[in-house]
Amino acid sequence: MHTEKAYWLPAHVRACSTATGTVLLDLRRNRYFGVGRKETAVLRSLAGNWQNFATAAPAFAADAEPLPLEDAVRIADKLVDAGLLSNSAPEPAVFTPAQVDLDSLLTSVGHEVERTASIRWRHLVEFMRACSWARRSVRSRTLYVVAEEIGQQKNAAGAPFDAERAIELVGIFRRLRPHTFAARDQCLFHALALVRFLASHSVYPTWVIGVRTKPWAAHSWVQQGTLLLDANPEQVCEYTPILAI
Repeated sequence: MHTEKAYWLPAHVRACSTATGTVLLDLRRNRYFGVGRKETAVLRSLAGNWQNFATAAPAFAADAEPLPLEDAVRIADKLVDAGLLSNSAPEPAVFTPAQVDLDSLLTSVGHEVERTASIRWRHLVEFMRACSWARRSVRSRTLYVVAEEIGQQKNAAGAPFDAERAIELVGIFRRLRPHTFAARDQCLFHALALVRFLASHSVYPTWVIGVRTKPWAAHSWVQQGTLLLDANPEQVCEYTPILAI
């Protein structure tokens, strides 16, 4: 499908296709948007950077009937008006998306693997700082700003991931957490606090936001390779990552 107009997903929009359509996450508005199969077909055919900005769930249906060009352009222009598409190529990404493996055999810290270590004064200080940062991020910052900060810090470090050290630190985090907050129904806050706590010890895992549509839900967790740091496989297997850094 060719048109004189150019369409792009903006740098602050991430997409995840499902069997029934596409979920769009606007990182600057902290909002999710759902579009149907027709709009998904338009996005796949007209968005020049679709392959780099979108993921697909296992049940993704790619066999939608093609739309006439005039109808596709009309839909694309409406998405531009909604701020979910742009006629200008996006600026270079402020963070590098990571790949998330949910298909292999996953291991969960605190369930299959754990390491016990003594809690030091520094751990307590860094834990409180991490919680303060995460609370501020959830309450008053956009996901785009948070993603930029996490991505830049991770890229600047350039250090290989130390799984054994991560397991040890997650164990300490889990022991400190009950004295400060309850993890239930606070997945984003919990994931960000853990990412920040690990970063303070030069450990940089992958922060993930995933979505599902039946029923609708969004979930955030921390993972590296096949190692889940704050979840078990049953908690994440129904989600498709829409953002991973």
